[in-house]
Amino acid sequence: MKLFFIPLTAILLSSCGSSSNLVTTTKAARVVHQASDESVKQVSIGDLNNSFLGSGSESHINHTVIEITGNVIAYGLTEEGVYTVTLRENDHDAVCTFDESISNQLGGGRSISSGASVTVRGQCQSSGLFASHPFTLHGCKIVAE
Repeated sequence: MKLFFIPLTAILLSSCGSSSNLVTTTKAARVVHQASDESVKQVSIGDLNNSFLGSGSESHINHTVIEITGNVIAYGLTEEGVYTVTLRENDHDAVCTFDESISNQLGGGRSISSGASVTVRGQCQSSGLFASHPFTLHGCKIVAE
């Protein structure tokens, strides 16, 4: 029985780490940049959370390009070179990933700094079973500040 749990744990841990993957972010960025304004859905962060908490990866929003607005509560750079920004709207958070093109817009009163209100567009994807957030917006770009 013990031997079964070790491979299962390794699989689960490796799938949870993929939310900040550079390949995923790069592929999603192409989709986001090619999306027409008419095809982009504007959704609140609260509605996104409810959609994924209720149906997980079966959410009707999974893999679609969406636009959200929120206040920046955190930002950083992963070891893989993916920039992450966490937006909050009311009591709900959304994790957004960006490629290196956002690097000159981070911190110090720029577009992405603590407390700044920002609208981003990204491809929404389920984060996985044991992730801290039910979804992640990949390949994001800033639409409005």
